[in-house]
Amino acid sequence: MLPQLAIATSSLKLPLRAALKTAAMLQVQGVRIDARLELKPRELTETGKRDLSNLLKELNLKLASVSFSVRRSLYEQTDLDARVAAIREAMELTSKLSVSHLCLKIGKVPEDSNSVEFQRLHETLSDLARYGNHIGVVLTVTPMGESPECLKDFLDSVRTGPLAIDFDPAIMALNEINPVEAIRFLHQYIKQFTARDAVRDFSGGGQEVSLGRGEVIWDETLATLAEIPYKGWLVVQRNHCDHPREEIEQGLMYLKNVTGELGWG
Repeated sequence: MLPQLAIATSSLKLPLRAALKTAAMLQVQGVRIDARLELKPRELTETGKRDLSNLLKELNLKLASVSFSVRRSLYEQTDLDARVAAIREAMELTSKLSVSHLCLKIGKVPEDSNSVEFQRLHETLSDLARYGNHIGVVLTVTPMGESPECLKDFLDSVRTGPLAIDFDPAIMALNEINPVEAIRFLHQYIKQFTARDAVRDFSGGGQEVSLGRGEVIWDETLATLAEIPYKGWLVVQRNHCDHPREEIEQGLMYLKNVTGELGWG
């Protein structure tokens, strides 16, 4: 049996209803919806939630997870209270939609555990994890280029509630971190997987590219996921591309071919 495939509907650059119908036509099993761009917690009424649930059932789709973007890290003091309040609202929406994982970027974990930034991030995540534990939502953080050791130590130190990782191999590749080694080291925390690819350039930067055309070695990466074993979703996402539907469809086909060759099941 192949792993379940999903797409991030915000990548399609369409209104949510149209994006969901496109996802169904692409024959995926699930979707990840953006709580900032597509589902604004304050604007979604109980009727709206029922309508969304009915539409998903009609299209034979499952909600794999919810994502939420913040404009600054969770250790920057400016407007921190407002960011935390917005995240709590997104967590409440995630809970009402009967989804376990809210995916978000918290910022790159500071290496110095004695720094003000580290302590502020730890306090903020501890409070949010406690709230997540209360309402049944797991904050699922996207690594931002810190070392796997630094990230694991930080996650281990938060004990007020569960935390998880949304593993993005493109970010690993851009930061010259071996995705295969990182998966093995962080395996206990990996509960979501965002399928993106990227290539570095000579200046030390890089850019997102189509799956299979970047620096991620996908057969090794997916084989390692199967070994740990990973039982979650593979979520295809494109942040920057001119033809999102075509790019996402190509990415899905690529993943199906690789996982099929590996006999993942």
